[in-house]
Amino acid sequence: MAALCRIIGAACVLILGGCSAVVPAYNNAPFAIHWWLDGYADFDAAQSTRVKADLAQLQAWHRKEDLPRIAQMLQTVQAAAPGELRTEQVCAWYDEGLAYARGFGQRSAPAIAATVPTLKPAQVERVRRELAKSAKTWRGKWLDARPSEQIDERLDKALDNVKSWYGAASPAQTALLRRQLESTPYDTALGWKELQRRHADMVETIEALRGLPPERAQPAIEALLERSMVSPDPAYRGYLERLIAADCAHLAEFHASTSPSQRRHMADKLASYGRDLQKLAAQAP
Repeated sequence: MAALCRIIGAACVLILGGCSAVVPAYNNAPFAIHWWLDGYADFDAAQSTRVKADLAQLQAWHRKEDLPRIAQMLQTVQAAAPGELRTEQVCAWYDEGLAYARGFGQRSAPAIAATVPTLKPAQVERVRRELAKSAKTWRGKWLDARPSEQIDERLDKALDNVKSWYGAASPAQTALLRRQLESTPYDTALGWKELQRRHADMVETIEALRGLPPERAQPAIEALLERSMVSPDPAYRGYLERLIAADCAHLAEFHASTSPSQRRHMADKLASYGRDLQKLAAQAP
């Protein structure tokens, strides 16, 4: 199930909304993302005005250019839902969703480059503190937890995802999910190392760009975004490839265990999301 969540999460509406209550979430996304970013940087009035305007422009582009393509992708998955799924098929969908996310990240680079260099030392320090707080939460939930606690936490999430996409899981399907999770090559130590790398990379880049004009800051922002999607650490890249491959295989295996009614539930859910995305795309200026 993690693979399906990654596919839909990457492709549905990228960072401008989630797949729950798609229409209101998408339409509200610039406000929500501004609020989230402000929690990290505590924008001043001029920064806040600029960020809001840039988010609105970014959403307008995404609504017109990307939503129709993403809706088409969901139709492809929907058409496949009644039948069996192959591991390589699931991984291909994942790669397509990742390509959307990377493209969107690069599209957002000019807007980020317009604001990041204006951050003051106190704001950069606030970003550092907020990242440290989120890292502490991650560590307590995953790195410091016992393996059995991690499995239980992941199983709860998997069951929630199954219920959303397929309907309630049977006892046999719950047992299957647990076996899959127990066999998945999770490495929380590598995950922790990568999280620390990303946070340090972000703060170092922000500090290096202070005071630069946007056109000089943009290449560094583009490189930072790419490093956040494709780690420069070969050990982590190899680990992530193994994890994704396992997730793809597990989704195909779980799908094979589902009943016709569960598959209809999934197809109907995807059809609903597709209609919502088409409705949103039709509102493009």
